[in-house]
Amino acid sequence: MAPLAVCALAGAILAACGSSGSTGASTATTNGATTAGAVKGGTLTIVGSGDVDYFDTAAAYYDVTYILMRAVSRQLYVVPTKALTSDQVAPVPDLATAMPTITNGGKTYTIHIRQGAQWDTTPPRQVTAADEVTGIKRLCNPSAPVGAPGYFENTIVGMKAFCDGFANIGATAAAQKAYIQGHDIAGVKAVDPSTVQFNLMSPAADFINILAMTFSSPAPVEALDHVPGSADLGQHWISDGPYSVQSYTPNTSITLVRNKAWKSSSDPVRPAYVNEIDIKEGVANTPTAAVQQIQAGTADMEWDQNVATAQLAGMVSSHDPNLLIGPQGDNNYLNLNPILVMNLQSPNANGALKNLKVRQAIEYAINKTADSQVYGGAEVSKPLDQLVPGADAGSVSGYDPYPTPGDNGDPAKAKSLLSEAGYGPSNPLKLTLVYRTNTVHPQIAQTDQAALQAAGITINLVPVPPSAFYTQYLQNPSASQAGKWDLAEAGWNPDWLGNNGRSMIVPL
Repeated sequence: MAPLAVCALAGAILAACGSSGSTGASTATTNGATTAGAVKGGTLTIVGSGDVDYFDTAAAYYDVTYILMRAVSRQLYVVPTKALTSDQVAPVPDLATAMPTITNGGKTYTIHIRQGAQWDTTPPRQVTAADEVTGIKRLCNPSAPVGAPGYFENTIVGMKAFCDGFANIGATAAAQKAYIQGHDIAGVKAVDPSTVQFNLMSPAADFINILAMTFSSPAPVEALDHVPGSADLGQHWISDGPYSVQSYTPNTSITLVRNKAWKSSSDPVRPAYVNEIDIKEGVANTPTAAVQQIQAGTADMEWDQNVATAQLAGMVSSHDPNLLIGPQGDNNYLNLNPILVMNLQSPNANGALKNLKVRQAIEYAINKTADSQVYGGAEVSKPLDQLVPGADAGSVSGYDPYPTPGDNGDPAKAKSLLSEAGYGPSNPLKLTLVYRTNTVHPQIAQTDQAALQAAGITINLVPVPPSAFYTQYLQNPSASQAGKWDLAEAGWNPDWLGNNGRSMIVPL
């Protein structure tokens, strides 16, 4: 399969706004954040525009979905919720009783599971090593496979062979259940009910980071009765986290209530203050609408929106206590948001994007400073000169392969490159750009459309719901090969901080 090309535009640090509906005061300390003034009780109301990508730990790879999964799923290890970026690097034990025992020259990880961690079944049932093995086996199901297969197939002994055999099993839950229960992964085994062991192909310094991902969650045997990634699985979700799924109506609402099987004594990471979490979708289709509901007291938190640029400046200048600009304690930008992804598989315009000079013309045409302003300026975003931001492994100081004056783009240079590629007034280049309809993505798409048109490239904009953006376009080979899109306004956050070359450089 031909690759996708990616262009770094601006590194935007997410801004979030929220208010507390609680009263009273106390201080709570866990492996997560220390929160002064927090009390237990009440309902957290979250508003936004779209749905999760997959209601399934095996496939969920949308940052918004991770908000949900942290409440209804647990992992052997987890990244703590700390105020400073430097404190968010090292995962801490979650379902595991301690950090793993590593033997065999760094290739064998033995992990013990915490007693008292339970599924919300009737009656409640202890999470076991067999559940962890089931969770790992589900990753390469053919219906909704894991979004980062290399983390597992290139690391765990026998994982690729297991996945290769799984690829053509079929889309029914029954067929997939039979395969999972009838085949083993050589490098993953339940030594006993509370001990799971992983054998690696070679030592991997980032394996604990991989185990801390939502992908690596255990799965109850009941999950095998449902097609992975399906809404049906969400309707029958079995939780080992602090909250259970009371109801799930796709694209409308998700209601979480306290998991009666969850014990705070078994969970050192999640304080679980509120009694209920109500996620309302389709009620805040713009950033402004979301913030207005928060300011009016009818909502507490944004779901898939950011603070609108017009509102952000006032909040920054007034030091609004409900505005958090992160990461804190680190002046380097961690993520790529947006990235302009170029689809080299597209047949459109006679396969124009396969031409290096066309791709270079697009690089020079983009006005990175204008994109940065859409996000709110230097306070939350600055243009990037490369695909690996400064706080990530592999960033090279001073590297800028496509410099333009003031990062404002260079339409003349772009036109010259297009001319060399055979495009111009008599043979105009026309491309389709897809973008997400939430937060500032529509404005970013319009800004890039204007910059590309100034360089002589006609851009057709196609709006896409955020939950369908990756699954139906960027991660869908048939859509890429059919030319349903040429350019996409994507984003990329590393899956973990610190030693994250496999999380940042490899997938890009």
